[in-house]
Amino acid sequence: MALLSSTESDPLAQLIGITAIPSKAAVISYSAVVSFAVFGLSYFISFNSSTYRSLKTKEKVFWCLAFARALFGVFCTFTSCWYIFVDPTLFEDVVMASTFSSHFAVDVVVGFFIFECTAFFSSNIIFREFDMALAAHRLLSLLGFCTVVYSEKAHFFSTLSILNEMTTPFSCLCWMLIKAKLAHTYVWKINQIILVHLFHCRTLLEGYLFLMSYRQWDNIITNMPWYNFVFLYVFLSLAFF
Repeated sequence: MALLSSTESDPLAQLIGITAIPSKAAVISYSAVVSFAVFGLSYFISFNSSTYRSLKTKEKVFWCLAFARALFGVFCTFTSCWYIFVDPTLFEDVVMASTFSSHFAVDVVVGFFIFECTAFFSSNIIFREFDMALAAHRLLSLLGFCTVVYSEKAHFFSTLSILNEMTTPFSCLCWMLIKAKLAHTYVWKINQIILVHLFHCRTLLEGYLFLMSYRQWDNIITNMPWYNFVFLYVFLSLAFF
């Protein structure tokens, strides 16, 4: 696949010191490999913990997944906040605008969701269970971002929508504190307060994206590929309503 766009006019790429990047396929692959590596590393980090050893096998898997998901949530939150508060480039055209780092971000998201779907369906087979809602959520997320990578359009909606992952680190921490029997502590209570308010923020974000799509309707109808359009409104509708 072709190389991504130049970093010369991208302040985020300059901030983190990236001057060149491999192909989209390479970034997606690296992202998936890193996600699996974090999952494996969390096992070795947690192995000596009495809390971890006391968990059932299924809970041990979820514990390790929590590390990878939390790290992904931090990445998504930082990326979205950068475009909301620092770099307004994507606001110039909600369909066509993109930057070097927005290409990088959507490729990383695809790689992570490849890891997520692999882990989800593997665990469902191993533990003989199936959650239709979670399966639909993961597949829609993966396919939706794949269409963005393919079309190289709709980066505005893509990079802002991943801000929904801002709740992920706190929800993972909540579950881990419960399993560590620390749900009575102030840390858990403070985490819950933050988590509840972040879920409110998610609803506001989804409403804002609907508002922006209404304001930019002519541009969306004219320039957005139909497959981006379908996944955008299916995802927003499911998340918001």
